[in-house]
Amino acid sequence: MIESLGNIGDFIGGFGVVVTVVYLAYQIRQNTASTRSASYHSVVADISRWTLELGQNPEATSLYFRGLERIEDLSEEEQLQFSFLLGSLIRHFENIHFQYMAGAIDDSVWNGWSTRILGTFGDPGSRAWWESQKTAFSAEFQQYIDSAPEQAPKTYPFRPGAQAQRVDTDG
Repeated sequence: MIESLGNIGDFIGGFGVVVTVVYLAYQIRQNTASTRSASYHSVVADISRWTLELGQNPEATSLYFRGLERIEDLSEEEQLQFSFLLGSLIRHFENIHFQYMAGAIDDSVWNGWSTRILGTFGDPGSRAWWESQKTAFSAEFQQYIDSAPEQAPKTYPFRPGAQAQRVDTDG
């Protein structure tokens, strides 16, 4: 009789462990989804803030687009300003790439970001800036940018007359 009660107790204990493991797996899945959502929200907020700040300053906007076309035509002071603007944007792009590689951004969302990122390097000014500054970025991000097609399409969405084009990438 005592042995039967012991077996029942073992069964109930084992069942409790299984229920606990299932519950913990559910909680981990929920936490992972929340973390991914928060990471993506942060990435979008950062890029949106950068774009808004640039767009609210007509001189900075003009400087940025002139720098994308011909950085060498900018004065020394303007080149420094352009470097700060572009460096900030590219640092945001590196974060997006990192979040994608860490699994926090889905492939379906990454494809749009990848097009935008690589499109930024379709301009001669941004490409020249990258060649002089890329060692300040992670090796993985450098490899991603440097493995992109030589003539990535210009896709900056606010450039007058710009037409976004898809760029096939593997990340």
